[in-house]
Parts: sequence; C-alpha cells; structure tokens
Amino acid sequence: MQAVRKYAPAWMAMAAAAAMMAHYIGSKAVRDAVFLSNFPVSSLPQMVLAAAVVSFGSVLLSSRAMTRWTPGRLMPAAFALSGVLTLAVWSQMAAFPKLTAVLLYLQIVSLGPLLTSGFWSIVNESFDPREAKRQVGRIAGAGSVGGVLGGVVAERLAAASGVSITLPVLTLYHFICAALLWRFFVLAGRSAGARSPARSKESEEPAPSVLGALRGAPYLQTLAWLVMLGTMSAAMIDYVFKYQATLRYGNGVELLRFFALFYAVTGVLSFVAQTLLSGISLQRLGVARTVGTLPLAVSLGGLTALILPGVWTGTLARGIEQVFRSSLFRAGYELFYMPIPAREKRAAKQAVDVGFDRLGDALGSMLVKVLLLLGAAIANQAILTAAVLVALVSLWVASRLQNAYVDALERNLLQRAGEFADASGTEGLGFTGGMDSTPMLPAQTGVYQALQPRRAPSRADSSMQIAALPSSADVPTLLHGAAAATTSAILGDPVVSAIVELRSGDVRRAHRALALNSPLKPALVPHVIQLLGWDQMYPEATRALRAAVAGCSGQLLDALLDPQTDFAIRRRIPRVLAAARSQLVFDGLMQALGDRRFEVRYQCGRAMAVLHDQVGWIQVQQRHLLERIEKELNVSRPVWEGQRLLDGVEESDISPLMDEFLRTRSSRSLEHVFTLLMLLFPKEPLRVAFRGLHTDDAYLRGTALEYLESTLPDAVIERLRPLIDADAERSQRRRDARAAEDVLAQLMLSNQSILVNLDELKRKLETEE
Repeated sequence: MQAVRKYAPAWMAMAAAAAMMAHYIGSKAVRDAVFLSNFPVSSLPQMVLAAAVVSFGSVLLSSRAMTRWTPGRLMPAAFALSGVLTLAVWSQMAAFPKLTAVLLYLQIVSLGPLLTSGFWSIVNESFDPREAKRQVGRIAGAGSVGGVLGGVVAERLAAASGVSITLPVLTLYHFICAALLWRFFVLAGRSAGARSPARSKESEEPAPSVLGALRGAPYLQTLAWLVMLGTMSAAMIDYVFKYQATLRYGNGVELLRFFALFYAVTGVLSFVAQTLLSGISLQRLGVARTVGTLPLAVSLGGLTALILPGVWTGTLARGIEQVFRSSLFRAGYELFYMPIPAREKRAAKQAVDVGFDRLGDALGSMLVKVLLLLGAAIANQAILTAAVLVALVSLWVASRLQNAYVDALERNLLQRAGEFADASGTEGLGFTGGMDSTPMLPAQTGVYQALQPRRAPSRADSSMQIAALPSSADVPTLLHGAAAATTSAILGDPVVSAIVELRSGDVRRAHRALALNSPLKPALVPHVIQLLGWDQMYPEATRALRAAVAGCSGQLLDALLDPQTDFAIRRRIPRVLAAARSQLVFDGLMQALGDRRFEVRYQCGRAMAVLHDQVGWIQVQQRHLLERIEKELNVSRPVWEGQRLLDGVEESDISPLMDEFLRTRSSRSLEHVFTLLMLLFPKEPLRVAFRGLHTDDAYLRGTALEYLESTLPDAVIERLRPLIDADAERSQRRRDARAAEDVLAQLMLSNQSILVNLDELKRKLETEE
C-alpha cells in the first residue's frame, strides 16, 4: 500500500500526459486539414504570424495567473476551458467554415502550447531533480502512447465520418486531462516529496515579472535562445513538408488521413525512442547533450531533404524533428527547469516555452515568406538550407547549457544552505573547528589558527627535508635506569636530561620536560612523537609539536609514512601537520592516503582540507587524488559501513563537514570521501550537498544528488551512488530504531497510569456486584 501511495502521483501524471498528447496530436492533424481545406498553403505563414501575436498576449496573462494561483490550481481549469472552446467552435463549423478554421488554428497554436507548458510546470514542482530524471521520461513516454492513440483515432474517425466529428472527441480528451490533473495535484500535495518546507517558504515570496525573471537569470536567457532557434528551424521544415503534402494529396479527408497517419507513426517512434533511449542518453550524455540531439537530427534530416528533394524526404525531415522533439528533447528540456526557484519558474517558464516558441515560429515564417520571393523553383532548397544553418546555431547554444545547468544547481544548493542549518539546529555550514577538540594554548593559537600567509617554502629548506633523524638508538646507555640519569646530571647535558624525562613513563616528569623545552629542539622531536601514542600525554605532545612544526615536518612525515610506526601515533600525526602550511607536507599527506588503516587516511584527508583552505598556493595532484578517491569507493558495503574511528578524542571533533546533527546520520567513510572531493571541486556546494543527502526533505536530497551526478566524474559517481543509498538506508534504520525506543519509553511511562486505571475499574466492578 505504501508503494502504491508513493507512485500514485507519477501514474496519475502519466495518464494525464496520455490524454493531453492524444488531444495534441489529434488536434494538429485536424487543424492542418481544416485550415488547408479552406485556405491555400501560401497563406500558412501569415496564419503562423497571427497565431504568434495571439500567443504573446496569452503568455503574459498566463504567467501572471500562474504566479498568483500556482500551476496545480490553474491548469485543470484551463484544460476544461479549452474543451468548452472546442465545443463552441465545433457548433459553428458548418455555418462559418472559414472563420472556424481560423479560430480553431489560433486556439490550437496559441492555447495548446500554454497547456502543455503548464502541465510540465506541475510536474516540475512535484518532483525533486533526481526523481524527475526518472519520472519525466516515463511521463513523456506515456504522452507518446497517447499521441499515437490520438492520431489513430483521428484518422479512423475522419475516414468513417468526416473531419468535424473529431472535435467532440478532442473535447473529451481535455475534460479527462482536467480531472486527472486535479487528482494529480491533490496526490502530489500529500506526498512527502511533492512540496518541501523550503519550497513552500519560497513560494510565499513575491514573484518577479516575466521580464524581471529573464533579465535576472542568464540561464533562462540561454534556454529562450534554444527554444526560439529550434522552433525557427522546425517552422521552415514544416512549411516544406506541408507544401509537398498538399501537392501530393490535395485537400480534404485524404490530407487529414495523411497527417493523422504521419503524427501516429511519429508518435510510435517517439514512444520507442523515449522508452529505449531517453534514460540511457540522460545518464551517459547528460542533460545538455540529450537536448542537443534535436538540432543535430534536424540538421541531418534537412541535409537529406536538400540533397534528395521530394515528398518522402520532406516527410522524413519533419518526422525526425517531431520524434526527437517529443522524446529525447522533451526528456532533457524539462529537467533544465528543475534547479530554478518556483517563483522565477512560474513567471518565466511559459514565456520561454510558448512566447519564444511562437517568436521562433514567427521568425521562421517571415524567413519563409522572404525566401518564397526567390521563386518556386529554388524556394524549397533555400528554405531547407536556412533551416539547417539555424539548427547548427541551435546545436552550439545547446552545448553551452550543461555548465549553465550545473551552475544553476549549485546556486540552488547554496540558497538552501540556511534551510539545512534550520533543519539541523545549527547556525551554519562552515568549518567551525580545528583538528583538535582540546582547548588551545597561546602557542597553539598563534601557530594553528592565526598564522598569516607565508612564502611557499623551497625544496632547499633543510627543515622540510624528509630524512633520517636521531632516535633513541643514539643514546642507548643513557635511557636505562638511575645510572643513566646520574651520568646525564654529571655531564650537565640538558638534551639528554630532557630525553630521560620524556621517556620516563611518568606523566608529571614528561609534562615538566615539555614545559622546560619549548620550543622543541630537533633532537627531542622523535621522543615527543612517541608521546602521541600515550593518551595521557597526547594533547600536550600535540601542542608542543605544532609549536615547532615548521622545523620538524620532515621527521613527522617520516614517522607517518613508516608502516612500522605504531598505529596510535600514525593516526595522530596528521593533526600536527595541519599547522605546517607547506606544499611538501601536503604532498606527504597525499602519499599517506595509501595507508592500510582507514583512520590514518581519514585524518590525512582532514589535515589536507585544512591546509588547502588556509594556504592559497597549495597545488593538488588531481589525477593522483582521484585515484585515491576511487580506491576508497572500491570497497564492499560491509567494509564501507564498518569503517570507524577508534580514538575517543577524535570522535568529538568538529570536522569540515560534520556537526552533531549529521554525526548520527552519516558514516565516516562518506565524510572522508567528501573531504577529498572538496579538494578538487567547489567546496561550498559540495558541503551543502553533503548535508542535503542527510536531510528528510526529498526535494533537497534530490537536488543534492542531481548536483553530484552532474558534477563528479562518471567513475566516481557510479561507485558513490550505491554507497550513498546504503548510507541513507543505515541512517533510516537508526531513526526507526530510535522511534521504536521512544514508543517503548512512552509505554513504560504510561505503565503506572494503566495500573491505576485497572485498579479503579476493578473497584467499580466490585461495587456494582
């Protein structure tokens, strides 16, 4: 039952799309047949221009209404109104054939695209970007099936009873669509992912005007150019197609049957392409390249018709345009609107979808009209040539949209940053802590937090060389027993005395030795490094080493990269190196990402993140780091979920990504991978995306996933996607377990009152007896 509720909105949208496209395809066949039966084909450009003018006015009214009442409330009424208008035209067709032909053309050309755009606006606002990627193709596929049925029904009815009888059937389609859309709106409003609190809050903000929305969003301007150029090339090819069809089939029923069969066949091919290719294309080519298949196909179809002129190549060129527009282009195009805030989308979507579509129609028709002056002998070839050139320009515009799409997703995520913070109860998303949870002493504060930028050290700096350093083996006789201490005192060597104190095993003596030898001398560094593995001395040893890190980085890296060094020491060294501000240290930490122990790799990643944030000139070996990231992801699910931090001190740290809200929701494995990814990709969007993955808001989580899938390399996202899903399942299990514990706690609290009520009932029954 839960699965039925989850997918009910999608199924309702698919049924509505089928009814809508049945009307769309059937009405196009009727429109063309009725108009061309009453007017010559040469009057078609003028009619297209008139329809464009009517569309512009309709767009302005529709955009205002959309921002005031929302698509979900407005569009069911609009579909019902369209049905009523169709009935009115049908009732006057016999008395005024030419007038009703014009009115029918204007209604279908101007109102039809507005209804289609409004339908997709409802869909856009009902799914998150990632879910939309799955559902839009299915909804468009259902629409293609409806288009096939609409074309077949129109052809059969025309053959049996004439053209006019098809209009009541078209009316029925829109009435059905109105009812289904209203039901879809209700179901989507109840579903968990249909409207997030963030989107509800956003919808309450004042909506911009159409021009304001377009001016403030270059991304929408690029979309508008794409729509206009695509429609221009389609209008020119459509003229050639209809010109050749009228020469071959004349006017009347035969022409309608030809158009109906044409739209039915293209509907079948659109459904096949939508079903078999749209998902693969979106995954492998991306949104922009999927949309770019339309102008590419138009170019190839136009060239074919240009080289081999005739009715069948003209039909082929128009058919290719129709199939790609209804399948791959539609599946990708609607996704471009997903990152746009609802208030801007409502103001601008119909202006782009319909206004610029009609503008392209008008410009294409005007160009056709001009080229017809060249004479019938060469006009068609000139029109096809112009269509191919415009399609190539449209292909170039489409190639620019992928980066714009990712930028829009990024802006959308950044706008959600405050909402993530509200959801978690935290004040921000930035890196608010250091690599240590213990209080910072003045020396540490000066070195770790308040360091000013320094010059990049050269490899000639001796303090940065990774070389063999003194160890306890150099003073073997001085480290055993009271005789060594006596000898040290007699010799008066403060270094040897300090070594003895540091190696004494006594906390107070070791503390005193660190306090008396600040800053550390190079000979003492190896012995202080050993103290990192001693829990009682670890905080003091860390502070002492950080204060001297500029002169002992090489020794620290030696110990970190030596697999013989104790694990407890290796996992704590990166915290010290985070204060070094050195390219050589960063490279050494990069090398340590190959350590066999997860906690060492985790701490190295965090130290690298600190260095990268604080030092502007740090260079990242991108290829090497990507290989390390892929290796982190190339693990089984049990290993991924089982990776933990063993040291209790580190568990309380504040990391660049984690806070108390996320600590119980995310795994350290995912945090580590994102920490490394932030060294290669924009930090703040990734930080917000990481938080978005762990929110209960389906829309925000889907936006985060879509941003990651559009930004990260294929090799990374293919491995990361199932691990993210596993993380989400694990987090959900934890929340379910906590919910069950809360219910049990409430039950136990209620136990006393239950016993009291039972005693009262028992006394009441005894009294009655």
